[in-house]
Amino acid sequence: NAIMMYATDICAQAGVENAELSTFGVMMAMVVLTALACMLVESAGRRSLMQTAGILMCLSHVGLSYYMAAQERGWWAPSWLALAALSTYIVGFATGMGPVPWLILAEIFPTEVVGVASAFATAVMWLCSFIVCLAFRGLQSTLGASGVFALFAVFCFLCFLFVTLLVPETKGKSVDEVLELLGGQARSVKVAPVEFVNSAAASSI
Repeated sequence: NAIMMYATDICAQAGVENAELSTFGVMMAMVVLTALACMLVESAGRRSLMQTAGILMCLSHVGLSYYMAAQERGWWAPSWLALAALSTYIVGFATGMGPVPWLILAEIFPTEVVGVASAFATAVMWLCSFIVCLAFRGLQSTLGASGVFALFAVFCFLCFLFVTLLVPETKGKSVDEVLELLGGQARSVKVAPVEFVNSAAASSI
């Protein structure tokens, strides 16, 4: 969410002309890409979309980190590089980390606890989002713009590892099968496929 809320400032700091218009274009692209994710989620799978998103978001933060550092040191740093990095982040976020976790929430918990568990996970997500957005300016002052994006890149890579090592593929699986993959005790409850719902929220970073 820090990227979303400070996109205009990031574009302006990167020396991009018409920062407001560039941010508007990026956000419109996010809407289109989120719609694309609705079509990809059943064919590509939840896990692969989140893995791809984690890598793309990590690379985008690396690009922004380099760009900010290059500007300070007088290295090669064309403004299109910042826009490309920001666009890459939007692609990864809108097709993976933004919408897919909301779908998985309904697929990894037993039906008798899915309401409470999903509510708790949603509260934790929004709390983390609030902390990141609140701390962004302070981190930028302490670490510099380059350091903040480098830190975000590390967290995005850790997110990729988390998905790769711990998150099961839930596409086409019942609650029983998902619980077995998670090492839990399978239950005899079968659920209908969950319809994909796009969330207006996002991951914290």
